[in-house]
Amino acid sequence: MDVQAEVLEEAAPVRYVDLLREVDDRTRHLRAEIAALRTELAAARAELGEDVAAVQTEVEGVRRAVNAGPGESGDEDGDLRLDMLEGFAAVRAEIAHEFGSVRSEMLDLGIKLDRLLNRDGCR
Repeated sequence: MDVQAEVLEEAAPVRYVDLLREVDDRTRHLRAEIAALRTELAAARAELGEDVAAVQTEVEGVRRAVNAGPGESGDEDGDLRLDMLEGFAAVRAEIAHEFGSVRSEMLDLGIKLDRLLNRDGCR
């Protein structure tokens, strides 16, 4: 048993060295992965910053266009906006007229239906 104990004692430092090498290898691998992730994260942050800046620019442009009102900008967009507003107003007036006609016809049909039902004694 003394021989076996001696062999184990001599083998123990070798096993520890192997374990330390494996730990060191894994640590290096993890550090490399962390560095790659940090690089990807930095790129994603930069891209996100550019996207946010682009959206902010678009929002500011929309706000300026909305605040300018129809025809105030003096450019083609203002004229187009004015034409669209006039078109919408015309369509809205036409729809209101049609709605009034349909409503009137429905009231007339209701009156006629009531007369028919009274005449036939259905009530």
